[in-house]
Amino acid sequence: MIDIEHVSKHFGPVQALKDISLRIMPDERVAFVGSNGSGKTTLLRALLGLSRIRGQIRIAGHDVAAHPELALAYVAYVPQIAPPLEAPVSEVLAAYAALRGIECTHVAEQAARMGLASSELARVRFRDLSGGMKQKLLAALALATPAPILVCDEPTSNLDAAARHAFFGALEQREPGSILILCSHREEEVHSYVERVIELRDGALLRDERLQKSARPHLQVVSC
Repeated sequence: MIDIEHVSKHFGPVQALKDISLRIMPDERVAFVGSNGSGKTTLLRALLGLSRIRGQIRIAGHDVAAHPELALAYVAYVPQIAPPLEAPVSEVLAAYAALRGIECTHVAEQAARMGLASSELARVRFRDLSGGMKQKLLAALALATPAPILVCDEPTSNLDAAARHAFFGALEQREPGSILILCSHREEEVHSYVERVIELRDGALLRDERLQKSARPHLQVVSC
C-alpha cells in the first residue's frame, strides 16, 4: 500500500505540488498523467525519496523520508532519463543484482525478451549505449526485481514495437497483488493498461478516476 498525505513541494517561489493526498492499494494499476510541468514527475520523485517534501509518503507502512531503506525495498523503478553512468554494463548489472539480491541471469533474460543481448555489451560503458539500449536495460533491471511495486516514468518512449510488446507482456506476468504506476504526459497511451487515472495540473490533483471496466484490462501495444 502507498499512502501520500498532504504532500507539497516548492522550488523557490514555484509550488510544484499542492497538498496532494492519495492512497494506492495492492493489485491496482494506476496512471499518473498530465502535461509537462503538471507535477507528476515531482510526485514520482517524492515517492522514490529523491525529493524532500512537506507532508508524508508511506510505503507498506514505512515513511519514505525517515526510513528509505525499508520503504524503497518494495519498489522497482524504470526512469525516463537514464543516469550517465561511466561503469561498463557488466559492472552496472553486478552492482544492481547484489543490491537487490537477484541473479544477473534474471536481468539478462528480461533484456533478451526485449531484443537486447546484454552479454555482448558487457564491456561497453553504460553512458555510451543508445537511448533504446539504455531503456531496455533499465526496464530489464526493474522487471527482474521481485518488488511488489513497479514505477515506470515514460517507460517505452525509446523502445521499438517488439520491445514494447515484450515489456507490456512482462507486466502481465507480475504477481497478483502487485502495484503498477505508469507515468505519462499522454493519457491515451496508458489508458488501456490501467484501471485508475490520476491527473495533475499545475501541481494540484485535478482528477482521480476509476475506469469502468468489467475485467482487468488486457495490455496492448500502442505505437509511440
